[in-house]
Amino acid sequence: MIAKYRLLTLTLLLSCHSLSAQQPKEVIDIFFEAFHQKDTTSLKDFFMLDARLVSVQNSLSGVRTKEESVEDFIHAISSISDDLSFEERLLGYKVVEASGMTLVFTPYEFYVNGSFSHCGTNVFTLVKKESKWKVLALYDTRNKSCEFSNPTN
Repeated sequence: MIAKYRLLTLTLLLSCHSLSAQQPKEVIDIFFEAFHQKDTTSLKDFFMLDARLVSVQNSLSGVRTKEESVEDFIHAISSISDDLSFEERLLGYKVVEASGMTLVFTPYEFYVNGSFSHCGTNVFTLVKKESKWKVLALYDTRNKSCEFSNPTN
């Protein structure tokens, strides 16, 4: 009888583990693994067809925004040469659930070939479609100076 309870407990733990892979934080982690590997096939699957991607750059001359399509983003990643490496180091996560969507804030530092390039904050808007999290919108800020307020505090 005890063996049956242990088997049931083990089964429940394993099923919870597979569900945890569907949590927003883990989705973001997997997204960045594909991003760093320049895996455009996997990256494309993260986005809704009509997803918005907007970058906000702060400079002395003011704030500039740039919007690109998912297709443009995927094309840009695919055109990065093999000898160039990049890493977006996430500094934390703040997950906010809001009526059918989830926002994930991730402050970051970005490195190219091991050298600091810029920093900022990503804001992912995720929705669940057919039991899978998809990116509805991705906003990011880009700053040369990392003296910004950390939204995960």
